[in-house]
Amino acid sequence: VLLAETGRDALDLARNKDPHLILLDIRLPDISGFDVCRQLRAEGQRMPILMLTARDEEVDKVLGLELGADDYVVKPYSLRELFSRVR
Repeated sequence: VLLAETGRDALDLARNKDPHLILLDIRLPDISGFDVCRQLRAEGQRMPILMLTARDEEVDKVLGLELGADDYVVKPYSLRELFSRVR
């Protein structure tokens, strides 16, 4: 498990560590999770991305999915639900 506290750190880890899965919050201190997802997909990165966020508006869900996220999960969620989605 790798942890990034900023969007730039998340991009660096994704580019250099080849993760099997990314759990991505939208609200990051420097660049948004939307921007992280957009940049990774633009670079051809294909690892699964699950957005985990408190933003529950339909427009945010649609944007996340259209930017290339594989799933969009709204907080709060149970670990059982998260594990099921990861599988």
